[in-house]
Amino acid sequence: MSSSGPRHPTLTRQEKRDKRLAAIIAKSVAKAVSDVYENASKSSEGSGTEAPKDTSKAAFSFKQFKACRPKEFTGEDGPTAMFHWFDSIEVTLRQSGCPENLRTLNATGVFQSRALNWWTAERNKRGNDAAYELTWKELKAIMMDEFCPPHERQKLEDEFWNIKQKDGDNAALTARFKQLSIICPDQVKTSEMAIKKYIRALPDCVSDFVHAAKPATIEETYLLAAEINDKRVRSGFWDKQTKSLHQATTAATTDTTTAQPSKSSRRKKKHNNNSSNKKCAVTKTATPLQAVPAQQQTHHRSALVINALPAKRAYTGPHPLCPTCSYHHPVGLACRFCAHCNLYGHFTANCRYGPRQASVQSTTHQALLPAPQG
Repeated sequence: MSSSGPRHPTLTRQEKRDKRLAAIIAKSVAKAVSDVYENASKSSEGSGTEAPKDTSKAAFSFKQFKACRPKEFTGEDGPTAMFHWFDSIEVTLRQSGCPENLRTLNATGVFQSRALNWWTAERNKRGNDAAYELTWKELKAIMMDEFCPPHERQKLEDEFWNIKQKDGDNAALTARFKQLSIICPDQVKTSEMAIKKYIRALPDCVSDFVHAAKPATIEETYLLAAEINDKRVRSGFWDKQTKSLHQATTAATTDTTTAQPSKSSRRKKKHNNNSSNKKCAVTKTATPLQAVPAQQQTHHRSALVINALPAKRAYTGPHPLCPTCSYHHPVGLACRFCAHCNLYGHFTANCRYGPRQASVQSTTHQALLPAPQG
């Protein structure tokens, strides 16, 4: 008897076994896919934290450093130029963001001429890897040994020993003092030595105030000296000093030019006075007043008064006029007579003429002079 419902196909044992195996494989594949996905996400997250460091290292290149226009170094301009290059290249390294391990590589890339030849020899001696592994401080040390030899250091030491500020340029003094402090550290071993040496280099109008302030550090000394120096510059201290010096020089030149004519005029005046005195003496002694009548004596005296110097004033004293010497003196006293020049009016001790001139005058006027009174 047959049933009326649908018939289900009967499965064999093999088919059932294959069906179970397919289900197990599907579960294992799904689990494996999920594990692979989780591992991939974890690895991507881990690599994402370290990726910026690697990209930053790889991003910096010499092209970026060169874009900041670093100053080239030739090594042919002396130690001062080398220290200027140190300051300039350090600023460029900071601006470009160069890491510490690449500073030597980028800084040596701007070497030219003698500096490039020296660095090539240094790389051959040390090896490329060892040469570029040098730190920035080590590179500066070996550069100082090469481009600042002992005889150049001696010159710089002498300059540092006698360093002084010129006029009101305090900034130049401070910059040079810092450079020489690095080159010659023996002269500024301690902070106190550096402060004393810097104060001695300042002008007196600045050093007195800085010394009275007693700064504790050298940086404080720099700032205080710059502030006081700026006040002196604004007040025109050095301009006034230069102006007064120019005025003194001009005045000295004027005095020198005016002094020479005055001396010559004095000599001419003295010579004229001497000649006039001689002429007056000749006139006086040539015609003694004792042998001349009263009218002629009056006329002669008026002529003497006219020939006399205008500076002399008329006599207003009580003593009478002596007819022998033509001077006013008491009656009982002897006339003032000079044995050198044989003239009346002064004694031998007060004679203006020496014995040599007096002998010439005496020979000329001896026969014309009257005998002196006792």
